[in-house]
Amino acid sequence: MQQPPPYSQQYFLPRRKQRVFDPGAMTRGDWWTVVAYILFFVLGGASLIGLIPGYFSAFDTQEQALFGINLILYTTFFIVAMVHCGAHFFESFKTMKYYPWAKWLMLPGGWLLTIFFSAIVTTLFGGPQVSANQEALQGMTTAVPLPMMFVVTAVFGPFVEEYLFRHLLIGKLSRKLNIWVCALISTIVFASIHFLNGGGIASITQILPYLMLGVLMSLAYILSGKSLAYAYLLHFINNAMALLMLYLVYPLLPTGV
Repeated sequence: MQQPPPYSQQYFLPRRKQRVFDPGAMTRGDWWTVVAYILFFVLGGASLIGLIPGYFSAFDTQEQALFGINLILYTTFFIVAMVHCGAHFFESFKTMKYYPWAKWLMLPGGWLLTIFFSAIVTTLFGGPQVSANQEALQGMTTAVPLPMMFVVTAVFGPFVEEYLFRHLLIGKLSRKLNIWVCALISTIVFASIHFLNGGGIASITQILPYLMLGVLMSLAYILSGKSLAYAYLLHFINNAMALLMLYLVYPLLPTGV
């Protein structure tokens, strides 16, 4: 049996090289999911759900009805995405075997970094401005219980978006294009999608948080060896913290803050 090296020599052993989790090539199911996402989220097909007779009257408020549409769509897309990449997703959790301390610390650190950088830029450009997407989310907090909002916004939503914007737009598209070009495309599309059907962008302070998150997710995905799981964990923490702030902290602030 081979003996391990002396303790004094273990510090000089080479580190294990980061494993790359090959996402494979685009499948027919991937393409159909992309087309469906464009139809429902980009071209406004989600509004068709509201045309179902009696749909809006089944809810007490319009915010609850709009949340119901999001619940239906994100639950459906979550299941579809999990069918397409579930095995790859769970396999990519093994990225935590490589440089684990750095990766575990980056999970809360990445969120704090985006908050810090966004605060600096917001101050430089004249104070915070809330996007239409953020206003809609804040409106729902008064009508939808936290557990239900948490499932859709922190669990299902990030998985769907990481599957589309990182797993497909970076992981699989990088078979055809330079991976950093793919990262740029992913970041721009990811930030832009949050302003569709929302009146556009009025200020850099509105789009900045989404650009920062897109950059963070893209870097995390690439540097973790195309780990869909790691990018998802970062996205999950960001959305979860944002929700907890809206539900638990924001109501305690003085009116007008």
